Amino acid sequence: MAVPARRLTKARPSRSPRLVSVPRRRVATRHLRRQRRVPFLLFSLVLMAATVVGLVSAQALVAQDSFRIADLSAEAERLEASYGRLRLEVAELSAPDRIVAAASKARLVLPEEVEILRLPAVSGQLADSAGESGPALALKGVPGGEQ
Repeated sequence: MAVPARRLTKARPSRSPRLVSVPRRRVATRHLRRQRRVPFLLFSLVLMAATVVGLVSAQALVAQDSFRIADLSAEAERLEASYGRLRLEVAELSAPDRIVAAASKARLVLPEEVEILRLPAVSGQLADSAGESGPALALKGVPGGEQ
């Protein structure tokens, strides 16, 4: 069985006066939102300023290091060139032909006879290169020239 639907009646306005409240809470909330927003904005501004200062400082340090690296590279190239010139000079000065020419110019001659002098061994010295613990040897004349 079907039940008849109820009729909706319009709510009659009551004749008693209602107090209408003004939404003061919204005004207070807006004020509170603004008060909360100010510290956040200040904090954000300080954080952004610190970040910018940090990035600029880091960039300055990188630039200084770059200049220092460039200076060191130039100095390394200069030292390598100087080293090459010095090696060439050593090679030229130690050439046997040049040494012989300089010796003959200074009227140096090879000795005709090599004399071996025996020196008494000092106590506490190591044995000579031949493994003997006897007296030390010294050559008079050409070094290393035993005949």
